[in-house]
Amino acid sequence: MLTTQQKQQFSEILNELGKSLDISETEFNAAVASYNAVGNWLSSENSALAPYKPEILPQGSFLLGTAIKPISEKDDIDIDIVCKLTGKNPIWTQAHLKKIVGDRLKENETYKQMLDKEGRRCWTLEYRKYSQKNDQYHMDVLPAIIASGYSILLEKAFTNMHDSNVDALAIRITDNLEPNYPSETNQENWLKSNPFGYAKWFINQATISAEKMFSLNEAVKPVPKYQSNKLPLQRVVQILKRHRDIMFDGDDEKPISIIITTLAARAYKKQTDILEALLDVIENMHDFILDKQDEKTGEWYKFIENPVNKVENFADKWRENPRKQKKFYDWLTAVKKDIQETTQLTGSHNIMTRLSESFGEKEVKKAFNNIGDRARLLTENGNNRFDTKLGVMTGAANVIKPHNFYGEEE
Repeated sequence: MLTTQQKQQFSEILNELGKSLDISETEFNAAVASYNAVGNWLSSENSALAPYKPEILPQGSFLLGTAIKPISEKDDIDIDIVCKLTGKNPIWTQAHLKKIVGDRLKENETYKQMLDKEGRRCWTLEYRKYSQKNDQYHMDVLPAIIASGYSILLEKAFTNMHDSNVDALAIRITDNLEPNYPSETNQENWLKSNPFGYAKWFINQATISAEKMFSLNEAVKPVPKYQSNKLPLQRVVQILKRHRDIMFDGDDEKPISIIITTLAARAYKKQTDILEALLDVIENMHDFILDKQDEKTGEWYKFIENPVNKVENFADKWRENPRKQKKFYDWLTAVKKDIQETTQLTGSHNIMTRLSESFGEKEVKKAFNNIGDRARLLTENGNNRFDTKLGVMTGAANVIKPHNFYGEEE
């Protein structure tokens, strides 16, 4: 059983680990500058899209504050953005809109080089391969249609976080697997998605108090500020995603981020302590995976509900590929074991070694170095403490007399 002091120290380690997984402020600002440049190109006067006021907004982990660095420096940071248009030409189908966005990108020589082959829903710009700035990311651009007044609606929704109604934030998107992709001109019959409603739901789940709130309103501004301080749930999701990445490095069947994020958010109980939050989340995530029966076939299957679209199953791919379901449960078992075993260890070297196996040596070493740097400053000021069991210096155990690291007490 851990003491309160030991819990605090493990929480400090986990928080520093989360910080070491964050993309840097330089990377963040470069990505923002890049997606704003894309928006400016799509909306310029000579663009066929200009009458519909294209605007670029981040979505996914970049918006949620849960983005993490890839394991290898050779891998890309994935930036998901929405290109939202206010209305469209009445004769445009999804196929028309998708092509027009792609054609406009191809009119720019730089973007033409970066453009990957057309995806199911998005166009992908590969910055790493062709950028002159050594940008280490790729950008998925999702064309979408919104109604007039949507921007005001979005701002109000992100300002008043207590309003739980998110249906009005839904957008209509392109999807070339939809039967009506080449033919339907009425966007009300296009596939509906709600990334901004999901973001509001997630941050509501994550928020502990009004004073400690991750600002979604800030996150969707044209030039958002880098937010280094994260809520406990955001850190928990980052840590879980990193464990997944290490365990399934290069495996396309690894558990997907939206499932991890959703289950973690549902299981989270507003803990302020990151260790308590993490242990509770991994213990209870499985409770939010439902068993449902197909009315036609009688087949039982797993259902993970999209919190902003009750009929959407985030685990729908598990039915067609049971290996994905097995790998999710294998991962959940592994992360429980790894975290619980780590908390039973003593000595900073043992803890650091065990964490490195699960989360990567570079990031764990950086986390411990940051704690060590802070501990030295605290010791010099006479505020540092040392836990004899953990062997980790923080601000939570026995006071150490200040010294100057030459062996002399002050």
